[in-house]
Amino acid sequence: MPDSLDSIKKSRKASSGKAGKKGVIPDVNLPDDARFQNVLAGVRGGEAERRLDKILNDIQRLSVLLARRRLLEELEEYRDRVGDFLKLYLDEVLTVREATGGRRGLRKKKLIVVKRINVELEELSRMVLGGAPEFKIVKELGTIEGLLLDLYR
Repeated sequence: MPDSLDSIKKSRKASSGKAGKKGVIPDVNLPDDARFQNVLAGVRGGEAERRLDKILNDIQRLSVLLARRRLLEELEEYRDRVGDFLKLYLDEVLTVREATGGRRGLRKKKLIVVKRINVELEELSRMVLGGAPEFKIVKELGTIEGLLLDLYR
């Protein structure tokens, strides 16, 4: 896909400034496909991906702390970071994937995963507040992280 952007830029460069029947041919605006490719490039390997990576790292760090100490503040911070991940994913990544011609029903499938994550977060809260053993909390944290990674790939 980057090759198509280069060819568009080259053709714009070659066409600008040439004399035609009615004078100078103006620069041709980038076609919708090329503009969208710029947006897509911002998601893949771009800002959104970097932010998702950072949030996932924060979630993993918090899960280790939460499993060991089981403090309410850490549970709230963990839930907030998972929420940040889901918001960023739904607002930026999923929207771009759908617009690029993703499979039919992609949004519905992904929203089912998001609902499942919310259910698992509720279960995690009950476990932490109820004093469940560490291994059960670790298992629940692993389930949540696995669902987040399923969305991400």
